[in-house]
Amino acid sequence: MSRARRQLGLLSVSFFAASGLGLLLLVVVARWLTPTENLQFQAVWALIFTFASVLGSLEQEVARQSTTAALEQRRTPVGAVQAVGLAAVACLVLLAAFLATPSGREVVHGSLPVLLLSLLSVVNFAMLILARGVLLGAHALRGYSALLVGEAVARVVVLAALIATGVDAAVLWAVLATVAGSLVWVGALSRLTRGVEWSGARTPWSTVAGTVTALGIANGLSALVLTGFPAVVVAILGKSPDLAVLIAVITLSRAPLALMAPVQALTVPTVVRWSRSGDTRRLTRALELIAGGSAVAALLGALVGYVIGPWAVALVLGADYRPTPVTAALVAAATCVMAGALLQAAALVALQRYWLVTACWATAIASAALLMLVAPWSAEHRALGGFTIASLTAFVATAIAVRSSVTTAGRSDQRAAH
Repeated sequence: MSRARRQLGLLSVSFFAASGLGLLLLVVVARWLTPTENLQFQAVWALIFTFASVLGSLEQEVARQSTTAALEQRRTPVGAVQAVGLAAVACLVLLAAFLATPSGREVVHGSLPVLLLSLLSVVNFAMLILARGVLLGAHALRGYSALLVGEAVARVVVLAALIATGVDAAVLWAVLATVAGSLVWVGALSRLTRGVEWSGARTPWSTVAGTVTALGIANGLSALVLTGFPAVVVAILGKSPDLAVLIAVITLSRAPLALMAPVQALTVPTVVRWSRSGDTRRLTRALELIAGGSAVAALLGALVGYVIGPWAVALVLGADYRPTPVTAALVAAATCVMAGALLQAAALVALQRYWLVTACWATAIASAALLMLVAPWSAEHRALGGFTIASLTAFVATAIAVRSSVTTAGRSDQRAAH
């Protein structure tokens, strides 16, 4: 327990520091750019981190393989590298195809430099996620934490340097600072080279492709609910000052998700160990705690958001950003519910229920898109309703999927025992 607390403490400090620096970057950019320019930056940010999240799905899979290898006193199998490499190629193709469409050109505002930086971000994130997954599975938490904090520090430093040199405020510079941060993987290249069993047997590409496809689709869909939601809103509802305020609030609300990030990072290795030992009781108890904790957090979040949300958002982002109390309350509550959904989705990855994860996030984003398309409300209310229903749907779907998987695993263990 003492070791677990130290691990959680180290990751907590790292995630909180990274989240705080990320929030600082968004605040500085929001104040540096005009609200319209910031909306454009948020759309590009959403696009970049949607694909980063798709690749992030492989971090959990690399961590799973690395944890399994560590338990067997081996190095991470080269199949983990195959998975990340295949995912990176697929992301580059999909991103290029999207940017060639009218909607894609709208997101990058027809800027070739922004387009190229968006493509470069895919390569950077692929290497970064491979390094983090290997380090996490091998319990090299200091190195893992260094990458987390280093990425956020690099972005702030680059942006600060650009502002200090007196360049004119522009979306391009904000995107450049964002992409530059993901280059920190270079510092872990030596450890990555030593941590992988490069000469080991390769995983059949058909198996790799199946896993990558399921996880890629799942996390791409989940990213549309999280970091990519502003891009979804702009694509479906267009742009307006009211949406600019709501999207800024949703972006700001992601900061509390950092409170769950340390637990989420340890979820996959922990569930792998529990499942290998046949300890389904702990998994069941964890599900109960997640459900109860999410409900309590959502109620508290809604209360705090209603009372001080509008004031807090205006204080942080400026007077141009002031949501209604109801908007702040619903976004806060939905974000808390989403935190529980993320933990349950990570457990599904650890249990290798890849296509179940995909189905859960597909249901969530489909519910949001349907509501935004058909609800007879204003654009702002449709976007708010979409974000709320997506969070609730994601939580319920992942809860049912994990409980079903745990029950199936428990019955399998009983049959094996007899």
